[in-house]
Amino acid sequence: MKKILAFAAAGLLTVGFVGCNSKAGGSSEAMDSLSMAFGDLYGAGMGQQLRSMDSTINIEQALKGMEFIANADTSKNFQMGLQMGMQIAQLYQGIEQQCGMPINKSLFMSHLREAIMKTTAISQEDMMAMQSKIEPLLNKAIEQSPKAVANKKAGEEYMAKLKNDKSYTFTKSGIAYKVLAAGEGKNFSDSDIVKVNYVGRHLDGSEFDKSGENPVPFNLKQVIPGFSEMIQLMKPGSKVTVVIPGDLAYGPQGNRGIEPNETLIFDIETLGVDDSKPAGPRIQQLPTAKKK
Repeated sequence: MKKILAFAAAGLLTVGFVGCNSKAGGSSEAMDSLSMAFGDLYGAGMGQQLRSMDSTINIEQALKGMEFIANADTSKNFQMGLQMGMQIAQLYQGIEQQCGMPINKSLFMSHLREAIMKTTAISQEDMMAMQSKIEPLLNKAIEQSPKAVANKKAGEEYMAKLKNDKSYTFTKSGIAYKVLAAGEGKNFSDSDIVKVNYVGRHLDGSEFDKSGENPVPFNLKQVIPGFSEMIQLMKPGSKVTVVIPGDLAYGPQGNRGIEPNETLIFDIETLGVDDSKPAGPRIQQLPTAKKK
């Protein structure tokens, strides 16, 4: 549809400009007719495109955005600013999605304006120094986001309640586990690829992942720290329920379907070492958390 619309619009534009240039001043009636024809064409195509992108889209809001750009100053300088402004808007959106709260737009723009107005060229070293500040500041902002703070508190409260449950054992690192079946043989090591049946759950009991009908091979060096630690405490045939605090799971960054600092619960059954093949694709669902 996009290609068809673009092709049709390009053809009409060509015809329109030829007609407009053929007569000095043109005809108001002809231009009105052309304007309406373009409006019909673009409206039909864009309406279909918008609704196909997102069924919940607010058409009135989308129209406001279109009209603002379409009616803006057409000078080169202003148009260049509009393009850069769209990049900034995408940055705002990305930061809010990652941090869970909006950027301070007034502070951003005041610093942006000051930096733009400087006439001295910036060195590559200074640019790299500014870039190096971003990641730690971003991580700090994520850690202080409302969701991260709330999830950390919820996890701490949950773990505190577990300490009254004598069936759970706490490790020095902070994970808590309950043995359902001891298993036999020797414990796994971090160099093993272990065949595992598992179910991952949020604190409210809802599932976010599971192995399904077939066990999944996991490389213990490539999973979240709490998961790796738990399996190394197990033997073939072991079954446990383990509670992993957020800092030993996905941390303040979170993961797909997992919020920042979430404490997670896993039901794990180990079936033995798998030397026949590397860990399967599901290993990407349990990546190693970033080290602080």
